[in-house]
Amino acid sequence: MARRIAAALNASDNNAGDYGFFWITAVTTDGSIVVANSYGLAYIPDGMELPNKVYLASADHAIPVDEIARCATYPVLAVQAWAAFHDMTLRAVIGTAEQLASSDPGVAKIVLEPDDIPESGKMTGRSRLEVVDPSAAAQLADTTDQRLLDLLPPAPVDVNPPGDERHMLWFELMKPMTSTATGREAAHLRAFRAYAAHAQEIALHQAHTATDAAVQRVAVADWLYWQYVTGLLDRALAAAC
Repeated sequence: MARRIAAALNASDNNAGDYGFFWITAVTTDGSIVVANSYGLAYIPDGMELPNKVYLASADHAIPVDEIARCATYPVLAVQAWAAFHDMTLRAVIGTAEQLASSDPGVAKIVLEPDDIPESGKMTGRSRLEVVDPSAAAQLADTTDQRLLDLLPPAPVDVNPPGDERHMLWFELMKPMTSTATGREAAHLRAFRAYAAHAQEIALHQAHTATDAAVQRVAVADWLYWQYVTGLLDRALAAAC
C-alpha cells in the first residue's frame, strides 16, 4: 500500500512542476505510513486527498513546532523525525531515484521507476482540512449552509476583492528551493507564510461574497485550512527567532 501511495503522490496531476516540490513516503516496521513534502508546513495541494491512516509528518499536532520547522524543505528528515518522536522504526523510504539521491535515510530505499507512476494520482480519503485540522473539518461538516458565515470573522470593510498576488507570492516561496545553503528552510517558511496569509484573505472575501452554497462551503474550507497553516507558520517562525 505504501508503494502505491508513493506512486500516486508522484503522478503528474499531484506534482504540477513547482520547483523543488516532491513527496517522500515512509513505512514503519509496524506498517504505519507517513508522508512528507518539501513545501511549507502542513501543505497539501488544493483538491488532493490523503487516504485514511496516512500521516502527514508536518501536520502532526504532537510534535513541537520547532522540530517540524527544522525539517522544512527536507521531507526525508521530516519522516525520520516523525518516526523518532513516536518511538517508531522506519522500515523503508520510498521515492524516485532523484528524490532519494542526496539523502541517507538509514533504512532501505525503495526507488520508484517511471513505469510505477500512474497517469492520475487521485486518491480517495481526507481533504486537506480534515488532515491538518480534523476538529475544524468536523465543525464545518456539521454546519448548515445557512450558518456557514458563522465560522468566519466579519467581512472586510473594503467590499472590493483583494488583488490576487498568489502567483507572485508562490514564485517567491519557490526561490529558496533553488538553493542548497543552510537556512533555506527559514527563508522558504517566511515566504510561505506570506502566501498563506494572502490565500486566507482571498478565501475570506470569496466566502462572504459567494451566492452559491456549495461555492461558499469550499471557500470557508479554504479559509479554515489557510488559517491553520498561517497559525502554524507563525508559531514556527517565532520559535526560530
